[in-house]
Amino acid sequence: MRPVPPLGRLAAAGAAASLAVLSIAATPARAAQPGEIAWAQPYMEYVVNIATDATIPKPIKITVENSVPTTAVDVSVTIDASAVSAAFQLDLPDASQGCTVAGKVATCTLDELPGNSTHVYTIDALPGDLDVFEYEGLIEVTTSAANMPEDQQTSGYVQLTSPGVDLVVDEIDDITLEPGQSASVPVQAANVGTVAAAGVQVVLSVGLDLELPDQYDNCQYNPDFLELTCQILGEVGPGEVFALHEDTPLRVKVAPNAPGPARQIVTVAVTPLGEQQEAELGARSAQDTGNQLRLAAVEPVWDINDSDNWTDFFVEIPKQSADTVAIGATVPGEIGDTVDIAVGMRNDGPADLLLPGEAWAPSALVTLPAGVEAVTVSDRCTPVVDGNPDWDNGGKAIGLSYLCFPTHSPVAGETFEYPFQVKIVGAAGAAGSIVVDGGVQDPDTANNTAAITLGAGGGGGAGGGLPVTGAPAALVAGAGVLLVAAGVAAVVLFRRRRIVTVVD
Repeated sequence: MRPVPPLGRLAAAGAAASLAVLSIAATPARAAQPGEIAWAQPYMEYVVNIATDATIPKPIKITVENSVPTTAVDVSVTIDASAVSAAFQLDLPDASQGCTVAGKVATCTLDELPGNSTHVYTIDALPGDLDVFEYEGLIEVTTSAANMPEDQQTSGYVQLTSPGVDLVVDEIDDITLEPGQSASVPVQAANVGTVAAAGVQVVLSVGLDLELPDQYDNCQYNPDFLELTCQILGEVGPGEVFALHEDTPLRVKVAPNAPGPARQIVTVAVTPLGEQQEAELGARSAQDTGNQLRLAAVEPVWDINDSDNWTDFFVEIPKQSADTVAIGATVPGEIGDTVDIAVGMRNDGPADLLLPGEAWAPSALVTLPAGVEAVTVSDRCTPVVDGNPDWDNGGKAIGLSYLCFPTHSPVAGETFEYPFQVKIVGAAGAAGSIVVDGGVQDPDTANNTAAITLGAGGGGGAGGGLPVTGAPAALVAGAGVLLVAAGVAAVVLFRRRRIVTVVD
């Protein structure tokens, strides 16, 4: 099983943020100040299955997320289970969770919900009167806030099912690691179902710039998905908890040249193996005469609630220096000559350069010197006309000024060049320049500018003493939004576990 994050939730969060911006823009001048609109959105699983013979309550989590920076005030949450029959025994949130209960409706209040945070309410569910033949029921949740434009709603079903395994994975705290550091991931899950699992499959998936250094005979690494899949034999009965032994950890490591500041996501999924899979794995292990265990290509057995079989957390990488250096050029020749030149940017490290984001991307503003005209330009460059990038004519020779982007963020020690072909049409005049933007990692902006000169005396290296100090911020910010893919904004719920950090 490959864990799938709640993309609907992420899309809703993005839509909420967009709507907040639009609402601010559309309101009168007094209300147009940023930070006045909150977005307290409820979420719950679409279907929660409860075994008909369950004796351990199944927790149903209702998460209220404020997905914008503004604090939501006077938040009210209504949890309505009126449509759920007596076939279910629901313990709605009460005073211990800040709620009041009237019949099958719980009303919960929060004085405020800080921006970019969540609050979770829990319903404990058990089977009730099984002589009632309504084995499915709808729970509706509505949220409101004094500074939210309109009420928000969600709903989910509870349904009774046959007995089965039901693994629930513990949440994991975010951690901070420097490049080269590693930490053990505290994988733990409980079987809250009524059937034993014969074994478990653990899948650990990581983001870019993270590594999975531990290798075990019963694990396989998939470089395409950056994930490690391990199948472990050993019964996990109802009510029992499964955890990795401290002598055999699964660690996540930050690559030595990883850029920062950055957030890299790690996803952990645990699914059950059945008796047949246990037998197949055991047989293959017995037949193996080598040191490596050949894993069976088997699917995990059905888990009656697979939505809570995974969790994720972030590895925070602090700021890491990556010195971006401009590389200029000299245009040799006489009037009438057509000359090939290349300017560029080099990452002198020690870290790799951050990947592009919505607000920033590595870039270079190239201004050709007076006395030449462009014949061909790099396909990574867009002409700048009247101070704005002419996106419709990217890669075309128009004028002397161009905004250029590398195909990728240069790693430490890498150079990226932008080729130009120019024709010398006059005597040398004002020098041109290349000005690179290395972002927040760049420790030395003095070498971000280099000269592009016509004829002798040009400065082909970094610097050049030109009065240009940086690429226009508006150009780069706008380009960052248009040219790079938006990063996935993972939702972080409550974190309960600690992780021990070591330096390798």
